[in-house]
Order: sequence, then C-alpha cells, then structure tokens
Amino acid sequence: MGETFLVDCPVCEARIEVEKRTGKIVSHWEKPKIKKGEDPFKSAINKMAEEKEKLDKYFSGARGEIDSRKKELLDKFEKEKKRVRESGDDSKPINPMDLD
Repeated sequence: MGETFLVDCPVCEARIEVEKRTGKIVSHWEKPKIKKGEDPFKSAINKMAEEKEKLDKYFSGARGEIDSRKKELLDKFEKEKKRVRESGDDSKPINPMDLD
C-alpha cells in the first residue's frame, strides 16, 4: 500500500485517509458527537471507566464459572475413585500404547 494523507472534510467534518497514488479512500472516521458544553476528555474517561467495569464484571463471572466447573469435575473424579475402590477391581487399565 502506498503513502497516505489525512483530509478533514469541510462539509461533514469527518477525517478521511486517502492513498496518494490512487486517490482511494483507505479509512473514514466520523466526527465525534460532542454535546454543547461537555468536556470531551471527561466523557471519554467516563466511557472508559464504564467499559472497565463491564469487563471486570464479565471476567469475575467467568472466573466463578470456571471455579464451579472445576469443583464439579473434582467431585465426579472423587466419586469415580470411590466406585473403583468399592468394586475391588485392582487390574490396570489397558494402555493404548501397548496395542501396537
């Protein structure tokens, strides 16, 4: 891809990235919608804080789900160990590598 330059549209105030050689538009960014009297930096910081909170909630929920799944699998494993012990079967299981 060739060199590009940025152009600010005087009509819609969007920013457009244009390839110099071909004149094709590479990227297009809409002008951010800012309310009158609102500080854009404060709104960006608030938005980032909301996204961080949302991600923290998601990941903490995922961690709890993994822990519950781990506990469930360990319980199943212990039940199976108990069943094998009670059945009195001391034979070794067949090793798939010995079947060759």
